[in-house]
Amino acid sequence: MKISSYPLFWIISISSIIVSSYLPIKLAAEESRQDCWISILLGGIIMMGITWVMLRVCMQNKDKTLVNFMKDLLGTVLGKILVSVYFLLWFWQMSMSTSGMVEFQNLVLLHKTPTIVLVLCMLFLVAYAVYKGGITAISRCAEVIGPALVFFSYTHLFLNFKYMEIKRILPIYADSGWIHILKGTLISFNHMVDPSIILMLFFFAENKRTASRAILWGTAVAMLWGVITTLILLFVTGPNMAAELNYPAYYLTKFITILNFIQNIDAFYITFWVFGNFIKLSVYLFILSYGLSEWTGFKNWRLIACLMTFIWLAFVIYSSHNIRISYMIKNVYVIGFFYPFIYIVIPLILWMVGSIRQRPKAPSIN
Repeated sequence: MKISSYPLFWIISISSIIVSSYLPIKLAAEESRQDCWISILLGGIIMMGITWVMLRVCMQNKDKTLVNFMKDLLGTVLGKILVSVYFLLWFWQMSMSTSGMVEFQNLVLLHKTPTIVLVLCMLFLVAYAVYKGGITAISRCAEVIGPALVFFSYTHLFLNFKYMEIKRILPIYADSGWIHILKGTLISFNHMVDPSIILMLFFFAENKRTASRAILWGTAVAMLWGVITTLILLFVTGPNMAAELNYPAYYLTKFITILNFIQNIDAFYITFWVFGNFIKLSVYLFILSYGLSEWTGFKNWRLIACLMTFIWLAFVIYSSHNIRISYMIKNVYVIGFFYPFIYIVIPLILWMVGSIRQRPKAPSIN
């Protein structure tokens, strides 16, 4: 299974825009108020840097999957342990994205539909796509959904021009200070994008060099969208209301009305958002199943995908009834240790070890 750089660009863009549309903006606004756009901007710069480092690691090991090059660089035991941490992260992100999607659908569209029905429908669709086509089917769906989703995501922001007031982001810095701005960055940037999926997806790229550029551009498109969305949200609602909105990008569509003709476009947003979640969840299930196949030595990754779907279903149902799990996104240890270890420490170690191994050895003198 190989994919070209074009669908890889859309996969990264879709995955990043979907998660950036609600959680990071709310978390940053709660901490840095009208300066939350600065927190999002700093977070985007950090994520671009992390993505670049991970791409360096991938280029050093372009013919190996994450499981294989982790074992080669760090040894079998330590490599398998650290890879399992990435598996845990992907499963966690997959489950939390599903919970957020179900809550969103219950809130804006299907008020009385049981949660289990919504979860079963999406999980069946994701599992079927992964089982039948793998990353090839996902990439083709991304090529169709991606352009429409990105175009709509950018376009609808500027249809709120009637309600924009720039003075709502003033004063800049004076009220928050760098402590709150940096704290807002620390809390929010971990949820803007999951660059660790690159470590697994890069192996399937046909042209590694163009794939690197596609991934960087895909991340940049999503991060720019996050900054613009945050600014326009502040222009329209102000910092107090922005901090209260669970799905801020969706609520921006509710304000749009131009000559009583262009309005109620939130229906389009809901459609694109669900399609985007389908792509994101499918990518997570595929890389998790394929990675576990290599980790365990069991070659039938499709069967593993089916088994993981049942575990995924059980965890989503359990987490929806356990309120403590929903507060893990603000846990000090998760924000201050787990995510930096996954996103920064491990990639830097892999990059350094790989660079040392690739140095030409000095000729021995007899």
